[in-house]
Amino acid sequence: MMFAFLYGMAAELLGLSAIVGAFIAGASLGGVELRQGKNLREGSEFLQIIFASIFFVSLGILADVKALQIGVLLFLAVLTVAAVLSKLIGCGITAFFSGSSFKDSLIIGFGMAPRGEVAMIVALIGLDKGLIQQDIYVSIILMSLLTTVLTPIILRNWLYKEAGT
Repeated sequence: MMFAFLYGMAAELLGLSAIVGAFIAGASLGGVELRQGKNLREGSEFLQIIFASIFFVSLGILADVKALQIGVLLFLAVLTVAAVLSKLIGCGITAFFSGSSFKDSLIIGFGMAPRGEVAMIVALIGLDKGLIQQDIYVSIILMSLLTTVLTPIILRNWLYKEAGT
């Protein structure tokens, strides 16, 4: 955690987002084996629960649900479809041309569809810098949530249904 905060602070001082620094810290130290790994892993699970809760609550507090007008809902629908299709096409076609079956390519494409917290952080930075308005921010947050929630449903009910799992 200390390295993630340290790298995040260094990234902020360089004019980048703290998430870039934390990502670099995680990527750099990912292969390091710790002597007390089990105890540290158990402790890190608690930290993840605490920080993830704070993160998602802070994003939700900034979202103004009043911004959801008919036009914004239409934009949200188009944005969500575009987010899923871009991953499905980009990752699915690449997997297909790499030798995967059509079904496996669909599974890979849909499996990559969730946008998650990185899209939320980028949206938050855009809102803070005044680059996007509240309606776009809410749309991006909801798109991230929708793609994260819908992906397992699609994978389980459509793609794995034939296999009997």
